[in-house]
Amino acid sequence: MQMVRRRVLGVAFSLALLALVFSGAGGRAATDRTATVVVLTSGVVPEGEVLGSGDYGYADYGLVLRNRSLTRDALDVTVEVEAVDGGGQSITDSYTTVTLIPAGADFVISGALIWRGSPELAGIETEVHVGQTAPRRRRLPPVKHVSVTSSGRVIGSFTNPYKKPLPASATIYGVVLDSRGRIVATGYDLTDAVTRPRATLAFDIRASTTLQRDAATSAKVSVDPCGYLVFTRVCPVPGAQS
Repeated sequence: MQMVRRRVLGVAFSLALLALVFSGAGGRAATDRTATVVVLTSGVVPEGEVLGSGDYGYADYGLVLRNRSLTRDALDVTVEVEAVDGGGQSITDSYTTVTLIPAGADFVISGALIWRGSPELAGIETEVHVGQTAPRRRRLPPVKHVSVTSSGRVIGSFTNPYKKPLPASATIYGVVLDSRGRIVATGYDLTDAVTRPRATLAFDIRASTTLQRDAATSAKVSVDPCGYLVFTRVCPVPGAQS
């Protein structure tokens, strides 16, 4: 089993300001033909990292998405997360493209919001768009043995189920949940290596030391098999090539 080189991209955890956790609020469902992807749970952790200057604000976010269609796979799913201040004005936004959410499946994503100036983050709003759909038959890399370590890292493994290799851009997303199902920490990483068909790869997404271990009761992890190389020839998902 190979071990992913740990490279944390904007991964930060904090429980100090968990008042800004939402359960689907502010999210609009997106429907394309018969596939509907909705935000089940959202959470944001403000000021999770200091960028070395008071000129910028920073927050991590995590979302649990669900494809409510039981017969159609959702492909090219674009997720917009907008940070807003107390007056409802936009501070900044972030876009993530997900290669595939199979029919009836959940998918978690995480990311970072960075803005210039001193506006105080009051919450996030989400919007999801499904680029195309196809009859149900696709699957994501299965994830196993997910747990949160005593130091707050999210560990586990996944297997490449396809006949083609996974590109090095394959992205592992993780969210940490408390006993009430609220997102209390998030993180993501790239495999940074091509994964052979049927090969199993271990992952280790490092958390910051600010995560209170006793509040973390479980974690959810999803693997985007193509990442930023979606709709290129190296993407192994049927229908997700240009």
